[in-house]
Amino acid sequence: MTAAGEIQIELTHRGGQASAARIFSTRPQAATQVLLGKTPEQLLSTVPLLFSLCGNAQSYAALLACRDALGLDAAPEADAARECLLQLETVREHAWRILLDWPGLLGRRPDKATLAALLKLTTRFKPCLFGDGEAFKLDSRLQIDYDLLIGLLAELNQLIDQAIFNGGMRAFQAIADETQLADWLADNSALSAELLHGLYRLDWRAVGRNHIRCLPALDNLSLLAHLQTQELSAFCAAPRWQGQCHESTPLGRQQSRPLIAALQNHYGNGLLARFAAVLREVAEITLGLERFGETPFEPAAAYGGDGIGLAQVPAARGLLVHRLALRNGRVYDYRIVAPTEWNFHPAGVLAQGLTALRAVDADSLRRQAEWLIQSIDPCVPYKLILNET
Repeated sequence: MTAAGEIQIELTHRGGQASAARIFSTRPQAATQVLLGKTPEQLLSTVPLLFSLCGNAQSYAALLACRDALGLDAAPEADAARECLLQLETVREHAWRILLDWPGLLGRRPDKATLAALLKLTTRFKPCLFGDGEAFKLDSRLQIDYDLLIGLLAELNQLIDQAIFNGGMRAFQAIADETQLADWLADNSALSAELLHGLYRLDWRAVGRNHIRCLPALDNLSLLAHLQTQELSAFCAAPRWQGQCHESTPLGRQQSRPLIAALQNHYGNGLLARFAAVLREVAEITLGLERFGETPFEPAAAYGGDGIGLAQVPAARGLLVHRLALRNGRVYDYRIVAPTEWNFHPAGVLAQGLTALRAVDADSLRRQAEWLIQSIDPCVPYKLILNET
């Protein structure tokens, strides 16, 4: 078990036919206790030390919650730059899984060299946008070096296009249906194409299909009211919305796009729609960042009043929620609902998807389960145990 905890998954089956799935999380729920009693400024300096994974998303959510609890005005230009950093982080996190974990599903070696180049590149963006590289403070100083930024975005585009799409990123983003997807796969030898080819070859396109729905957009007033009627510790550990489990993944963000909608129409929320949604999000964000500063900025959702701050931020793996309460200028209560708690809920989308697996034997079942877990993407290590009855 790491300091961030792990997820333990037990899958019961008979001859490869799954019958039950149990999910246990050892992720620490009390990490935010160290934030109690701190001033907002102290809190914003501490959050990056607590959360190395998706640190920009965590820091941005904390900043928005603090700012709104204090009744401070929004900063649209600075927030647009922070949104750029948030999207870069999403691309980096997806690429991390694609380059390190997806090759293992295909029996290939991870592409550590490309990932190292990507990590080095993404560290250069923050000082390019903010003075002293401090992006998530109440007094952050916006200072954009546009010439450098344009060059960095061009480097990112080229790296992602070649490493993940083998030069076919723009063509992939333009795909609108399964026929066009088949044409793209036929002409591409990229890792991404090989993985999607594998789903067709194995006839695993609908593997993991289940009835759990994607989390709808939540307005902050409704979410705040919901939180006020829940036992917060229980909700943060195993959230439900209106009494139902939901998933919060890239699939939910991409489900209205023509290709993903077409795949879901045929295969539900199975493997093909999930992997395709991640790839499409990588392409969409990478190409969209070329237009930084040209399109109207839509800020992340936040609500503030009476010392309460609530922020919703779209992190790489799904919706991240931060809620804090201030008393006498210091943190009295702090809560976080992370995407993993939605997606790895004991009765949630992974549990239902695993229970639906039907394989020819235990080895095939394990492989299907590994693909499904990777497609939903835990943010911490996991252990998969198969129990045969």
